[in-house]
Amino acid sequence: MSTDDHAGDEPASALSAASALSALNDDGLLAALREALGREEPPPGWAVDLAKGSYGLRAVDAELAALTSDSGLEAAQPLMRSGTAPRLAVFDAAGLSVEVEIEPGARDGSWRLIGQLFPAAPARIQVRQQRAEPVWVDADDMGRFSADHLTRGPLSLVCERDGTRAAVTEWITIG
Repeated sequence: MSTDDHAGDEPASALSAASALSALNDDGLLAALREALGREEPPPGWAVDLAKGSYGLRAVDAELAALTSDSGLEAAQPLMRSGTAPRLAVFDAAGLSVEVEIEPGARDGSWRLIGQLFPAAPARIQVRQQRAEPVWVDADDMGRFSADHLTRGPLSLVCERDGTRAAVTEWITIG
């Protein structure tokens, strides 16, 4: 038997299934739909990972605030008395600069972010981390904001100011 002998089997079976569904009344169709949707099969792991990874794409309409300075990338970092220097990072977009300082938090393994917007203005800041729910904080009239209890890993900020397009920072890794 050649492979050409089976070439028409798949479309024929699909037509047969479609014919069977088209013959159902409304109650029969709802019962078939209930059966199909009632199966309790978890999604494949790769689909879950892909969905979680795409979460950050929700800010795709925002203007990108590019990383222009990062003390975490410099080879020689000066040490403070505690032995750990805070990390300083600057992100720039048209009409906005976001300066952040990242330092160890009060809890072991946590991190604290202190930020400043230029020009200074009130804003809503979304702190995004891949392994945590996003957190919203407010920048005051002087553009100052902070967030505590951050976890090690990738971090990005979304800045929403009245009358301007939202800006999203590049992802950086903390910890």
